[in-house]
Amino acid sequence: MGSKRLDKISDYSRHGFDLQVWCKCGHKAKIDAAALTKRLHKQRRSLVMMLIEPHLKCSKCGRRDVNYGPIWAEPVAMGGDSYPQ
Repeated sequence: MGSKRLDKISDYSRHGFDLQVWCKCGHKAKIDAAALTKRLHKQRRSLVMMLIEPHLKCSKCGRRDVNYGPIWAEPVAMGGDSYPQ
């Protein structure tokens, strides 16, 4: 397996990953990278992970010093809408 550059959130979805965020409190969350890419693009905001990182926070305790990394995305069924409304 070769190395993949994941500098933008769009790189995550292009390579088949979602974004996993975990906190020191023990909480873990999985963010749909394709949906986040679409939302940020619509809002004309940066897709660069370095600029997204300060906005990540734990939904359980509210801490902003969270860690993140790639996690394999679930396959999307053909014919369905994969984006939340």
